Amino acid sequence: MMCCACIFASAAIAQEWPTVQIDSTVSVQLPAGFAITDTANQVQVLASSDYGTIMVFKADDDPESIAEIEKDSQLEKYYKTYVKNVSRSAAGGNIINEKDALLGDLKVKDFTLQVDSGRGKQYRDFKVLHANGATYTFEFLYEYLHEKMVKPEKDKFFKSISVAEAIDREDQYTAPGKAQQNGNNQLWLFGGGAVILSGVTFFIIRKRRLHRM
Repeated sequence: MMCCACIFASAAIAQEWPTVQIDSTVSVQLPAGFAITDTANQVQVLASSDYGTIMVFKADDDPESIAEIEKDSQLEKYYKTYVKNVSRSAAGGNIINEKDALLGDLKVKDFTLQVDSGRGKQYRDFKVLHANGATYTFEFLYEYLHEKMVKPEKDKFFKSISVAEAIDREDQYTAPGKAQQNGNNQLWLFGGGAVILSGVTFFIIRKRRLHRM
């Protein structure tokens, strides 16, 4: 039974995923059938893989509300605040596997949000990048039941994230400006909104899958 599942997963991963441009500098590969919502200051992408749900968010910096990021220590503080607010926005959520990582030469934050709703554990793997005057959030949501089977899909998704060579470490900082006290509030709204949207979307997709079965 497990062998059949592994063969199915391998066949699914072998399928070509198209490259999707989030903007002129950031791209990622996604399963066919993805949906994009592009507004003036934010881009949202939703896709469904065989064992999980993929979400990508881009939110442009608001110079009136985001705290200045002029050095690596401030960038690290920004990421830590992001992680903290994602954790606070999910009832019963627990942050695991938090680590600093690199995307090329750019600093990113990786972590997993673990939530137990009483119907089994769910996991959301995050990769967060601040660069080019925006925050890019890449998420993969899956159930504990599919933890082993989903790994090839997760690896394919996260390894496909690409940033233009023209973007370097200096582009991770914000332009000098007046830092407002409500900077963390803007971050909370973005992080919390991502949590709520992904959770609702996940159950909608799962319901459709079960209906098809």
